[in-house]
Order: sequence, then structure tokens, then C-alpha cells
Amino acid sequence: MIDLSKPVTVAGNLYWVGSEKTHKYLQCNPYLYIEGETGVLFDPGSALDGEIVIEKVKSLIPISHLEAIVCSHQDPDLCMAIPLFEGAGFKGVICCHERAALLIQYYGIKSPFYQVNYHQFSYTMKSGANIGFIFTPYLHFPGAIMSYLPKLQVLVSGDLFGSITADWHLFADENYLDGMVAFHEVYMPSHDILASAMDLLDSYPLELICPQHGSILREALIEEAIKTLKTIPCGLFLETPVKNLSEVGDIKSLLDQVLTRLITIHGASEIRAVFKQSPFTVDTKLRKITKSTISDDSIWKAFFSFLSEQESGIQYLTSISSIVELLCKRYGLPLPESLNSVLFRSQTEIEENRRQVQLLQTQLKKFEEDLLRDPITKLYNQEFYLAWLQRELSGISTEEKAITSCVMNIDNLDRINLDFGSTEGDKTLRLLADLATGYVEPQVHVCRIGGSAFALLYSSLGKEEVLNRVTKLRNAIHEDDRFIVPINISMGLFHSSEIPRTLYQDPEQMALLVNQVTLFRARLAKKQGGGIVSTSTSVSSSSAMFTILLVDNPGFSRDIIRQTLERSSFRVLTVANGLEAKKQLLSEPVDLILCELLIPKISALTLRKQLLATPSAGKIPFILMSVNKQEQSVKRAHSLGIVHFFSRPVALYELVGLIEILAKKGA
Repeated sequence: MIDLSKPVTVAGNLYWVGSEKTHKYLQCNPYLYIEGETGVLFDPGSALDGEIVIEKVKSLIPISHLEAIVCSHQDPDLCMAIPLFEGAGFKGVICCHERAALLIQYYGIKSPFYQVNYHQFSYTMKSGANIGFIFTPYLHFPGAIMSYLPKLQVLVSGDLFGSITADWHLFADENYLDGMVAFHEVYMPSHDILASAMDLLDSYPLELICPQHGSILREALIEEAIKTLKTIPCGLFLETPVKNLSEVGDIKSLLDQVLTRLITIHGASEIRAVFKQSPFTVDTKLRKITKSTISDDSIWKAFFSFLSEQESGIQYLTSISSIVELLCKRYGLPLPESLNSVLFRSQTEIEENRRQVQLLQTQLKKFEEDLLRDPITKLYNQEFYLAWLQRELSGISTEEKAITSCVMNIDNLDRINLDFGSTEGDKTLRLLADLATGYVEPQVHVCRIGGSAFALLYSSLGKEEVLNRVTKLRNAIHEDDRFIVPINISMGLFHSSEIPRTLYQDPEQMALLVNQVTLFRARLAKKQGGGIVSTSTSVSSSSAMFTILLVDNPGFSRDIIRQTLERSSFRVLTVANGLEAKKQLLSEPVDLILCELLIPKISALTLRKQLLATPSAGKIPFILMSVNKQEQSVKRAHSLGIVHFFSRPVALYELVGLIEILAKKGA
């Protein structure tokens, strides 16, 4: 007998940490995966069971040791508990698809999002354990995902493989599949979409499937469950070809299917009691009608009339409506009148819900549009700029594409804000936006990417042609007398022909490179006196960007440091250990090494000692960081010529300030 009042080991170091109480026949299952000293929580639960889940998690691991919460989609039955976890000390990230993140934020969540579609649909724990994510759009949400634990060969499947039943067990038995079919018939949109997702699972070895609803499927049931979901019809508007009733027997055999559904959802004892004083003798173990006093001609209509007369009749009819509608269409039977009234009400509700959905979609579209717009100039913002770059660059290796990005910076905007106030500064930004959009061709995107920086995106033009056009634009801006003072514009230009071929298969890295180099060149133009266009710095040149080798254990902290440095226009290469660092230094020169003290394979101080043996490598500035900054380690670092040693967590503004000073000295 499993004690459900405590966490239950599911497989290895994966635990079920849910509540044993079901709500309206719907069981919610959160799972906790522990590796080393940290854990990842999957679908943490609702406001109804959140406190129970928190207590069970705390009995296994401190809440502060949760490095991530994974949300398979955005529904309240799995997201509402997140603010409770934040209140209990959760400091990690929320792993989900960006489509889900857009809505999950409205639960009042303060934690940062780790959007899996921007991280190759994977997450690496601090221990090195990997979690893969399988994208299952429209099942039943556009941003739905499943999680795969390769070490355990376990699929945490979200709503897929879920079930509704009154007779819930943690592990599925032989009667589980009918409740699973009942759930998917109603909640999944179409057979084609569902079958396609099941096809994806053919390449995954599976020992367990852990759904968010229903019961855990062991290996013996998995193949049959996948096969079932590959073949069932689902969705509200099914066009089912009419079949011959003789293929399955008679009307009573169809009613046996309906009875099975009733028992699955409401439980054997309740259904046995309902039919005790009825014209139908039912065997709840066999899930069959063994005898009836009603003739075969009338039994179909009488069965549903009897259900409609019961105290919970509407509830019973609603729970079987999907399978009855399917059987009627499949075998050309009339829809029972008692059920027809329920379906009519359901259809009215569906139409009302559809209107509400259309309204929400319109509002969501406007909201998404607003998210991509700069509030001052109404131009597209940096998020759009980077997304456009990534999309356009994705075909660069297979198509004849020419993409040019030009970043233009208002050199004297700070002076305008200081002398005339921020209102005049905002007016300057809006005027420049209007002038630029009116000057360029309609197909050229003009974006404001932050501060005084704007970006112009050109397609299918050579670098020289773009240079001529932006030079004319710069002159037109400088000569326009609508500005409160003449505007000085510095520009940085980058053409896609400068991208190394080694990056052609990685659009995200290409977009990041284009953004970094154009920003750097715009700043370089300003430093060279302003009012010019900088194009001379090539991507491969060591002086084009100050390149930092970040040697650190993979995880959220490393990502934050990398992103902060990249936003400051530094080029950042990341490796996970000392051995990889040595290989990286052999393949490409860097300007600075930023290294965690306790890295695997070759420690930071050993790495520094080995680099000092090579004159060129020994001259590279070396910055240490560690949570274990102690007198002894500081002395050892100093003996190796390491002057800068940061305690972790690192004060990022101090780190960036120091590197900017070192970069200027290097220049």
C-alpha cells in the first residue's frame, strides 16, 4: 500500500509530490527531480494543493535549492502554486515555451523565465544532468511541452496521457485507458495533431510516462497507450464515416461502451447505486449491461432518459456526451433527446466561449504588438530587431541573401536631455523616428533598440549601396532645422557577407554577432569624433570586438554574466571547464579570461599556471570569481599574477566597469 501522504519515489531520484485529493474527478500530479543538491519541479500545482506540494518538496530538499520550475503549459491547475513557492523561498527560473510565458506572467510571478524554445529545447542542471523538452503545440495549448529525463527514460507528459476518473490510483491499471480516451476526446483539438505528437515518441526509450492528470503509466501500458492516442478521434466537430452496427454486435454493445465511460469517470460504486432500482441490470466489474426489461427497439432512448431523471443526471449526460455523439455519428444513430438538450446548451456555451476567445485573441494580438513597440517612438523595439535578424539569417546558407544592419546613434542626446529636459529629448527621438521612416523605402525596417540607438534593416542590397543611402540619411538628419539643436549621428554598418561560415547553421548566434558588431562600430564612430559611418571593422579582426572567454559551470549564473557582457557589446565565448578553455585558446585568441575558481578537469589556478608558460597566453588578463574567496586562495591567485578576484554573486556593474577599463587599455 502506497502512503500518498508523503512523497512517493517514482523512479530513481524522481518523486511524486502531489495531493491525494482529486477535484471533480481530475487529479493533478507535480513531480520533483533531484540531482546532486538541487532539484527541478514539474507542474507545481494549483491554489487548492500548493501548500501540500510545498511541504512535500521541503521534506526532500530546501525550496531555495529548486533551480527551476517547469510548466508544461499555462493552465491554473499547474501554475497557480508558483507564487506560493516564491513566497516560500524559490529563487530559480520558470522553464516553459515563450507562448506560455506570455500568459503565465499574469499569475503575478516575479521569477525570470527560461524560454525553452530559445535554448534548443533543453535545460542543463547544475549537476550536469540534462532535461529535454518536446514541443507539442495545440495539445491543448499552442505553447505546450513535454519533458524527457534521459537518465531515467521518463516522460513527464503534461496533459498528454492524462485521464479523468473517480477511481484514481497513482499508478495506472488495466482500466486506465478508457478514462484517458475520455479526457483526450474532449480536450485535444484533432486526431492529426495528437497522432503527430505520438509519432515523435517513437524515437524515445520510455520506462515511465508521468502525466499531470490521471495516473503514472508503467512500461507494460506505454505501448498500448501511445497506440490508442494515435488512433482515437478527438475534437468537438468530428466528421466520422458511418459504419455498420453489426460490426460490433448490437445496441447493447454500444451502451456497454457508454456504461464503461460512466464507471471510469464516476466510479463503480456510484454507478452501481444509480442503476440498482432501474430497468437495467449492470455488472460494474465486467462493465456490461447483463439484463434489461426494455425491448431492444427502445433500449437506446430509455437508457439516456433514465440517466436524465437522476439527481445528477445533467452531470452524467455531460460526462458521456462526447462518446455518445461519436457513436451516433459512427453508426448512424439518432442522438437521444435527453442528451440533445445537454448538447444544445453545450453548443450555446461553445459559441459564447468562441466569441470570448476571439475577443481575447484580438486583445492578445494587440498586446503582443505593443510588446514589440517602443513606447516613445512607436517603432519596433530591440526584441523585434533581434527576432527579424534571426529569421532572415536562418536561410543565409541556402539562399542568395544580402542583409545589412545599420545602427545609428544620436551623439548629443544626453546633452539635449541635460540642457532642455527629457521631454525635449523624447521629442528628438520621435522626430528622428518620423524622419528616418519617411526617408527610407517601405521595406526597410526602422527600430529603436534602446537609449539613443536606432537600427535600420536592409534586405537584398550590397554594402556600398546601403552605405551611400545611410550617409545621405545622416546628412539629412544633421541639416533638418526642426530639431532644437543640430543632431550629430554616428553609424555602424554590418553586412551579412562578413559572417563566418562556421556560424551559418546557428541563426541565434549570427543575429547576436550582427547586433554586437554594429553597436560596437557605432560607438567606435562616436569615439573617432562622431558624425561618421564606421564600416572598417571586420568580424574576424581581433580588434573588431573585445573578446572574453568565460570559463564557468553551466547554469543560470553563467547565462546572466554572459548576457550582461553581451549587452555591453563584448563578444563572449563560453566553456565549462579548464580543458575546454585550453582548446578554445588554441583555436582563437581572446582579450580576457573570466574564470570560476572551482571548475572541473583543470582548476582555474592550474589553468593560469599553464598559460603563463606561453608568453602570448600569459599576457591575457585573467579575472577570478568564486563563492569561496579566502585569504589562501587570494594569495595563490596573486602569486600567479591575478590582480582581480571577485566574490560571487558578482556585482555585475563592477565587473562590466572593470572590463571596460581593461578593454580601453588593450585598445
